[in-house]
Amino acid sequence: MTLQTRSSSMAVRIVENCCSPLFLDFVRHQVEQSDRWNFKYPMNTSFDEKHAKLEIIGGQGAPDQRLAGIAMSLMIQIYEMASDIITPNIMFCGASIKDKYRKDNLHTDHNDDPRHKNFIKVLGVLNSDWQDSWGGGFEHGGEVYPVRPTDFIIFDSKIEHRAADILVDKKRIAIDFTLQGV
Repeated sequence: MTLQTRSSSMAVRIVENCCSPLFLDFVRHQVEQSDRWNFKYPMNTSFDEKHAKLEIIGGQGAPDQRLAGIAMSLMIQIYEMASDIITPNIMFCGASIKDKYRKDNLHTDHNDDPRHKNFIKVLGVLNSDWQDSWGGGFEHGGEVYPVRPTDFIIFDSKIEHRAADILVDKKRIAIDFTLQGV
């Protein structure tokens, strides 16, 4: 296990090799096949600013139990590598698709809700073949971190963050979890 802190605060931690590339391919395939994708996010923006999002756990409406179980299986693997930082208590899980044609918005999550003061986010890419040279890293607090297959980024979502620009004509699918912090 490798746990790296690449910032002076709890801002960003990268947990490496949380799962196998084959498992990522399985999760990605299941996510791609879902008919529950929507364009609700980011909230309070025009349709042109929104991106495709799949609410897996904690969204509106009845969850897809199969996808929720698959996401929980992934979270248990991440938790096994980072149990000193996170709990597997998932408040929300979603997947998103980004490409070079959509610039992500710089944003924060859960700033105005006191119930969410201890929330932590975990983010990873589901493309097992994703390359650093393709862009799509994770920008947090003004610094860009690579988003590599099988690695997951743990971060404070109250600090401004976004997906860095994607440079290739390929869709990057990411999964993100909102967890109750330790």
